[in-house]
Amino acid sequence: MRTIIHISRLVVGNLFVFSGLVKLNDPLGFSYKLEEYFIEFGMNWEWLHSILIPLAAALCIAEIVLGIAVLVGYKMKQTSWLLLLMIVFFTILTFASAVFEIVRSCGCFGDAIPLTPWESFMKDIILLVLILFLFLNRNRIVSFPDRNFDLIYFVISAINMFLLSYMLEWYMPLYLMLIILGVNLALKFSRKRNFAAPSSTWISAALSLFIGIYAIENLPFKDFRPYAVGKSLPDQMVLPPGAQEPVYENILTYENKKTGEEKEFTSAEFTESKIWEDTDWEWKSTDNKLIVEGDLPKITDFSIVSHSGSDMTGIFLEMERLIIIVSNDLSATEESVWDDLKKLVVDGTKHDIVTIVLSPATWEEVQAFVEKHDLPMQIYITDGIVLKTIVRSNPGIVYLEKGTVMGKWHYNNLPTINQLK
Repeated sequence: MRTIIHISRLVVGNLFVFSGLVKLNDPLGFSYKLEEYFIEFGMNWEWLHSILIPLAAALCIAEIVLGIAVLVGYKMKQTSWLLLLMIVFFTILTFASAVFEIVRSCGCFGDAIPLTPWESFMKDIILLVLILFLFLNRNRIVSFPDRNFDLIYFVISAINMFLLSYMLEWYMPLYLMLIILGVNLALKFSRKRNFAAPSSTWISAALSLFIGIYAIENLPFKDFRPYAVGKSLPDQMVLPPGAQEPVYENILTYENKKTGEEKEFTSAEFTESKIWEDTDWEWKSTDNKLIVEGDLPKITDFSIVSHSGSDMTGIFLEMERLIIIVSNDLSATEESVWDDLKKLVVDGTKHDIVTIVLSPATWEEVQAFVEKHDLPMQIYITDGIVLKTIVRSNPGIVYLEKGTVMGKWHYNNLPTINQLK
């Protein structure tokens, strides 16, 4: 029994901390996923959408804090109830998503580890079983009186986070776990061992809050999307050599003229049956059925289109140096930074750097915006969802050299022309 409790605590604690931190790395992206769920479930309430970003950050922080509380054994009666409520809610959500195909990716681990709805549901089922076990044994889980157990938890959790961090090439999960459980361990080996569990839990809350605020006011610490710095957009818009091509099969449908019965045949079955020799059967249709899904390019929906309808994508991605100002919604953009952006455009022109604006806005909206801010740059059309994926800022700045992303900036940290040079 004790062994199962230890395993459950380690799995649930580590997974909650990792899952929460990966999403807290990009709270704006997680808020987009929540918005998608709310819209699909008919919860299109204005007040709910107005608090999406703080709600997304709060959920991520709660995951991290609850994960740490499980590992250090802090207030397990309350913690187990919160864990159970959270996992029940997300299990119902992922089940509905999988059955009714509401969303294609659950967002459980952000963009770092995409999961299908069914994969996410199975993950939640496993967690639900483990959390139920912890809930039923919540009275037996307390802060360890023997500090050697804290040392064992520290080592196992550090190894887990190292492996996950190594896989993602992002070591913040490891550093966060080392700091928090390190504080817990240090206090356990001091004279203030009674403060170890509450101190480490509250430190996890403070650190998580700082990470969330920083990620909202800047860009994510780690960009897991195909538009990250160093990525070539043209290369990711085509399939690499050796990629799996889709496999289709011809399905022939024949109908019996006397009975009205219909039969479907694959090409091989059709040849073997020789049904064409039977005059009672006549051909109705031939369809191509997808047998094996092929690989897709990492970028499938990026385009730059002028308001006259011309596709300018290839032209701009071949430019030596290009500044893209991204605004997924001109009506909600940060108005105060556009004067600074105009200065950046003027300075860039002196160094042969072209600047364009990408937005899903209509021609009328663009004209009104250009006149209001006296903008010296052209605005082109790109899908708003794609723009939200490119940069988590409105407006945001992306600097390309021949289609390769060399830099990205939040409007709170606009680059100077010297940084671009």
